[in-house]
Amino acid sequence: MMPGNIRLSPLLLALVLPACGSPPAPDNQAGMTENEAAAALDAALNAVDDSATIDPQYEGMLVPPAPGEPGGLPDDRTPLNESTARDPASVEASGAVVERWGQALGEGRYGDAYRLWRDNGRQSGMTEAQFVETYRRYADIRVLVGRPEAGGTQTARVPVQLYGRLREGGKPFNLYGMMTLARNPAGQKSEPGQSPWLIAAADLQALGTVRIAQEGVRTDAPRIPAAFQGNWSASRTTCNKPGDDMRLAVQGDSLIYYESVGQVTAMQKLGDNRIRITADYNGEGDHWSDSTTLALDDGGNRLTIGGTSRVRCPD
Repeated sequence: MMPGNIRLSPLLLALVLPACGSPPAPDNQAGMTENEAAAALDAALNAVDDSATIDPQYEGMLVPPAPGEPGGLPDDRTPLNESTARDPASVEASGAVVERWGQALGEGRYGDAYRLWRDNGRQSGMTEAQFVETYRRYADIRVLVGRPEAGGTQTARVPVQLYGRLREGGKPFNLYGMMTLARNPAGQKSEPGQSPWLIAAADLQALGTVRIAQEGVRTDAPRIPAAFQGNWSASRTTCNKPGDDMRLAVQGDSLIYYESVGQVTAMQKLGDNRIRITADYNGEGDHWSDSTTLALDDGGNRLTIGGTSRVRCPD
């Protein structure tokens, strides 16, 4: 077990071990403030790395294990208590910190992700340089979060699914486990720059298989118009909430639902704000094709698909 009560999968452990050769942190001989020094360290370590390659057998859209499948989140469809989750210090809202952690990793903001751990990142059991070296080996990182539960009076436990691609070769990976979050006394009153919860421990293991929805990359594939693209949910209050089974991500070539992913095979324009999409779907072990109409109204902020209406989520 690594320092900080972190139990990593063999995949993550293999990435941590070589981190001893990470570049040293810049010194502070210029008399920088603590914030300036942290910013300088981030700038030194978070350099953009465009060296990722994807082997032909791994090309295509990633379809992670669905809820209830091995490596997927629990198949829990009980709606989250939205009124309670609006309080950032509530247990129900603790999963939002994990989502911020995953988003920071996915965007290469490793320093921001590191400092979402307790003790200014040190609870992760790594220096910031080691942390960056660990996660930079992933070219694509995505995080799915399940329903948070109280782990005690001062902690919460959150089911987490981490998937994506390795930088070398683009091989998909999927990790599943629990993350423990602890209350941050400095953030309970929503002070600027403070998080009400901080990550205290993680137990992520390699589990499940990420499928490739499409063999090869089709450059001539039909595209969903940009006006329809974005993240959608039943209401703005449910956007990005754990367990939201109404969430839908519309991308240029795909429709990503809570439990299925559709790869677009045909698109017909029916009007300025209406299109008809045909897609091949994968989900819960099944494969099928379907056609449906997408219609926009309310200035492009409401989307209706097959009689079901959703609102656009903020970016």
